[in-house]
Amino acid sequence: LCFMENLLGFNVTVPFKEATKRLMDFSSQDVELIGAVNTVKSGEDKLIGYNTDWSGFLKALEEAWGANLDGKKALILGGGGAARAVIYALHIRKAGEILVAMRSHAKSEKLKEDLSWASIDVITFEKGAIEKALPETDLLVNATPLGLKGEAMPFSLAPMKEKGFVMDLIYNPPITPLLQEAKERGLRCSNGLSMLLYQALESFYIWTGHSPDPHPIKNLLKNWENTTAA
Repeated sequence: LCFMENLLGFNVTVPFKEATKRLMDFSSQDVELIGAVNTVKSGEDKLIGYNTDWSGFLKALEEAWGANLDGKKALILGGGGAARAVIYALHIRKAGEILVAMRSHAKSEKLKEDLSWASIDVITFEKGAIEKALPETDLLVNATPLGLKGEAMPFSLAPMKEKGFVMDLIYNPPITPLLQEAKERGLRCSNGLSMLLYQALESFYIWTGHSPDPHPIKNLLKNWENTTAA
Protein backbone atom coordinates (compact mmCIF):
# COMPACT_ATOMS: atom_id res chain seq x y z
CA LEU A 1 0.00 0.00 0.00
CA CYS A 2 2.68 2.52 1.00
CA PHE A 3 4.47 2.34 -2.35
CA MET A 4 1.49 2.02 -4.67
CA GLU A 5 1.96 3.90 -7.91
CA ASN A 6 0.49 7.42 -7.76
CA LEU A 7 -0.06 7.23 -3.99
CA LEU A 8 0.88 10.64 -2.61
CA GLY A 9 0.29 9.76 1.02
CA PHE A 10 -2.31 9.06 3.66
CA ASN A 11 -3.56 10.10 7.07
CA VAL A 12 -3.22 8.07 10.27
CA THR A 13 -5.80 8.04 13.03
CA VAL A 14 -6.04 6.69 16.56
CA PRO A 15 -4.63 4.50 17.97
CA PHE A 16 -1.77 4.26 15.45
CA LYS A 17 -0.20 7.74 15.47
CA GLU A 18 2.61 6.96 17.89
CA ALA A 19 3.39 3.54 16.40
CA THR A 20 3.51 4.99 12.87
CA LYS A 21 6.43 7.24 13.80
CA ARG A 22 8.68 4.19 14.14
CA LEU A 23 7.92 3.14 10.55
CA MET A 24 9.02 6.39 8.91
CA ASP A 25 12.22 6.82 6.93
CA PHE A 26 12.22 10.51 7.80
CA SER A 27 10.11 12.72 10.05
CA SER A 28 9.53 16.46 10.37
CA GLN A 29 10.98 18.28 13.37
CA ASP A 30 7.61 18.63 15.06
CA VAL A 31 7.06 14.87 14.80
CA GLU A 32 10.38 14.28 16.56
CA LEU A 33 9.19 16.46 19.43
CA ILE A 34 5.57 15.28 19.54
CA GLY A 35 6.32 11.60 18.99
CA ALA A 36 3.28 11.00 16.80
CA VAL A 37 2.50 11.00 13.07
CA ASN A 38 -0.89 11.74 11.53
CA THR A 39 0.21 12.48 7.95
CA VAL A 40 2.47 10.34 5.77
CA LYS A 41 3.94 11.43 2.44
CA SER A 42 5.05 8.68 0.07
CA GLY A 43 7.61 9.09 -2.69
CA GLU A 44 10.86 7.69 -4.07
CA ASP A 45 10.45 4.57 -1.94
CA LYS A 46 10.52 6.68 1.21
CA LEU A 47 7.93 7.46 3.85
CA ILE A 48 8.05 10.88 5.50
CA GLY A 49 6.06 11.51 8.67
CA TYR A 50 4.38 14.81 9.50
CA ASN A 51 2.07 16.06 12.20
CA THR A 52 -0.69 18.45 11.17
CA ASP A 53 -2.82 17.86 14.27
CA TRP A 54 -1.13 20.58 16.29
CA SER A 55 -1.58 23.32 13.68
CA GLY A 56 -5.13 22.15 12.96
CA PHE A 57 -5.88 22.35 16.67
CA LEU A 58 -4.45 25.87 16.94
CA LYS A 59 -6.40 27.20 13.96
CA ALA A 60 -9.62 25.64 15.23
CA LEU A 61 -9.07 26.96 18.76
CA GLU A 62 -8.23 30.47 17.59
CA GLU A 63 -11.30 30.48 15.36
CA ALA A 64 -13.66 29.27 18.10
CA TRP A 65 -12.17 31.00 21.14
CA GLY A 66 -9.85 33.68 19.83
CA ALA A 67 -8.06 33.97 23.14
CA ASN A 68 -4.38 34.73 23.52
CA LEU A 69 -2.93 31.55 25.02
CA ASP A 70 0.00 33.37 26.60
CA GLY A 71 -0.07 32.52 30.31
CA LYS A 72 -3.35 30.60 30.11
CA LYS A 73 -3.75 27.45 32.20
CA ALA A 74 -4.76 24.35 30.24
CA LEU A 75 -5.99 20.94 31.34
CA ILE A 76 -5.71 18.12 28.80
CA LEU A 77 -7.58 14.87 29.25
CA GLY A 78 -5.55 11.96 27.88
CA GLY A 79 -1.94 11.43 26.88
CA GLY A 80 -2.07 9.80 23.44
CA GLY A 81 -1.01 11.11 20.04
CA ALA A 82 -3.68 13.81 19.85
CA ALA A 83 -2.90 15.02 23.36
CA ARG A 84 0.79 15.23 22.50
CA ALA A 85 -0.02 17.44 19.51
CA VAL A 86 -2.18 19.69 21.70
CA ILE A 87 0.62 20.00 24.26
CA TYR A 88 3.05 20.98 21.50
CA ALA A 89 0.62 23.61 20.20
CA LEU A 90 0.09 25.09 23.65
CA HIS A 91 3.82 25.07 24.32
CA ILE A 92 4.72 27.06 21.21
CA ARG A 93 1.92 29.52 21.99
CA LYS A 94 3.43 30.04 25.45
CA ALA A 95 0.51 28.74 27.50
CA GLY A 96 1.12 28.98 31.24
CA GLU A 97 0.58 25.80 33.22
CA ILE A 98 -0.22 22.64 31.26
CA LEU A 99 -1.85 19.85 33.25
CA VAL A 100 -2.44 16.41 31.77
CA ALA A 101 -4.94 14.00 33.32
CA MET A 102 -4.07 10.33 32.77
CA ARG A 103 -5.09 7.01 34.29
CA SER A 104 -1.84 5.07 33.89
CA HIS A 105 1.12 6.04 36.06
CA ALA A 106 3.56 4.24 33.75
CA LYS A 107 2.23 6.04 30.67
CA SER A 108 2.27 9.38 32.46
CA GLU A 109 5.94 8.91 33.33
CA LYS A 110 6.71 8.04 29.71
CA LEU A 111 4.82 11.13 28.53
CA LYS A 112 6.86 13.38 30.80
CA GLU A 113 10.05 11.72 29.60
CA ASP A 114 9.13 11.98 25.91
CA LEU A 115 7.97 15.60 26.24
CA SER A 116 10.77 16.79 28.48
CA TRP A 117 10.96 19.94 26.33
CA ALA A 118 7.53 20.99 27.65
CA SER A 119 6.71 22.02 31.18
CA ILE A 120 3.82 19.71 32.04
CA ASP A 121 2.37 18.32 35.23
CA VAL A 122 0.36 15.11 35.34
CA ILE A 123 -2.65 14.49 37.56
CA THR A 124 -4.78 11.40 38.00
CA PHE A 125 -7.76 11.03 35.68
CA GLU A 126 -10.37 10.93 38.41
CA LYS A 127 -13.12 13.16 39.75
CA GLY A 128 -11.34 14.67 42.74
CA ALA A 129 -8.09 15.61 41.00
CA ILE A 130 -9.79 17.08 37.92
CA GLU A 131 -12.41 19.07 39.82
CA LYS A 132 -9.66 20.44 42.05
CA ALA A 133 -7.85 21.76 38.96
CA LEU A 134 -10.89 23.20 37.16
CA PRO A 135 -11.32 26.49 39.10
CA GLU A 136 -8.00 27.73 37.70
CA THR A 137 -8.42 26.18 34.24
CA ASP A 138 -8.83 28.52 31.27
CA LEU A 139 -8.89 25.78 28.63
CA LEU A 140 -10.10 22.19 28.97
CA VAL A 141 -9.35 19.82 26.08
CA ASN A 142 -10.69 16.29 25.80
CA ALA A 143 -8.19 14.18 23.87
CA THR A 144 -9.63 10.83 24.99
CA PRO A 145 -12.25 8.63 23.26
CA LEU A 146 -14.70 9.26 26.14
CA GLY A 147 -17.86 10.56 24.54
CA LEU A 148 -17.61 8.69 21.25
CA LYS A 149 -20.31 6.31 22.44
CA GLY A 150 -22.15 8.77 24.64
CA GLU A 151 -20.08 8.18 27.78
CA ALA A 152 -20.17 10.90 30.39
CA MET A 153 -17.02 12.22 32.03
CA PRO A 154 -16.34 11.10 35.62
CA PHE A 155 -16.40 14.72 36.83
CA SER A 156 -18.54 17.85 36.76
CA LEU A 157 -17.74 21.13 35.02
CA ALA A 158 -19.35 23.06 37.88
CA PRO A 159 -16.00 24.21 39.35
CA MET A 160 -14.71 25.60 36.03
CA LYS A 161 -14.33 29.37 35.74
CA GLU A 162 -17.11 31.17 33.83
CA LYS A 163 -14.81 32.44 31.07
CA GLY A 164 -13.21 29.05 30.52
CA PHE A 165 -13.33 27.27 27.16
CA VAL A 166 -14.03 23.57 26.57
CA MET A 167 -12.82 21.81 23.42
CA ASP A 168 -13.66 18.19 22.71
CA LEU A 169 -11.55 16.74 19.89
CA ILE A 170 -14.37 14.29 19.15
CA TYR A 171 -16.54 15.42 16.23
CA ASN A 172 -18.91 12.48 15.83
CA PRO A 173 -21.20 12.85 17.67
CA PRO A 174 -20.99 16.64 17.26
CA ILE A 175 -22.27 17.17 20.80
CA THR A 176 -20.76 14.86 23.39
CA PRO A 177 -21.97 14.71 27.01
CA LEU A 178 -19.00 16.93 27.92
CA LEU A 179 -20.03 19.59 25.40
CA GLN A 180 -23.68 19.28 26.40
CA GLU A 181 -22.78 20.03 30.00
CA ALA A 182 -20.58 22.93 28.92
CA LYS A 183 -23.48 24.43 26.96
CA GLU A 184 -25.87 23.96 29.86
CA ARG A 185 -23.45 25.78 32.17
CA GLY A 186 -22.98 28.65 29.73
CA LEU A 187 -19.36 27.81 28.92
CA ARG A 188 -18.00 28.50 25.46
CA CYS A 189 -17.13 25.26 23.72
CA SER A 190 -16.32 23.53 20.44
CA ASN A 191 -16.03 20.03 19.02
CA GLY A 192 -13.17 18.71 16.88
CA LEU A 193 -14.73 19.23 13.45
CA SER A 194 -12.76 22.39 12.62
CA MET A 195 -9.55 20.74 13.78
CA LEU A 196 -10.33 17.85 11.42
CA LEU A 197 -10.75 20.32 8.57
CA TYR A 198 -7.61 22.34 9.19
CA GLN A 199 -5.32 19.38 9.73
CA ALA A 200 -6.69 17.84 6.52
CA LEU A 201 -6.07 21.03 4.53
CA GLU A 202 -2.46 21.07 5.65
CA SER A 203 -2.08 17.37 4.85
CA PHE A 204 -3.44 18.03 1.35
CA TYR A 205 -0.86 20.79 0.89
CA ILE A 206 1.95 18.46 2.00
CA TRP A 207 0.87 15.88 -0.58
CA THR A 208 0.10 18.18 -3.51
CA GLY A 209 1.64 21.60 -2.90
CA HIS A 210 -1.82 23.13 -3.37
CA SER A 211 -4.12 24.77 -0.80
CA PRO A 212 -7.82 24.18 -1.56
CA ASP A 213 -10.48 26.77 -0.77
CA PRO A 214 -11.74 25.80 2.72
CA HIS A 215 -15.16 27.46 2.43
CA PRO A 216 -17.00 24.79 0.36
CA ILE A 217 -15.64 22.11 2.70
CA LYS A 218 -16.69 24.15 5.74
CA ASN A 219 -20.22 24.39 4.37
CA LEU A 220 -20.38 20.64 3.76
CA LEU A 221 -19.15 19.91 7.27
CA LYS A 222 -21.58 22.39 8.80
CA ASN A 223 -24.49 20.79 6.94
CA TRP A 224 -23.35 17.35 8.11
CA GLU A 225 -23.01 18.62 11.68
CA ASN A 226 -26.48 20.15 11.68
CA THR A 227 -28.02 17.00 10.20
CA THR A 228 -26.21 14.68 12.61
CA ALA A 229 -26.97 16.78 15.69
CA ALA A 230 -30.66 17.14 14.79
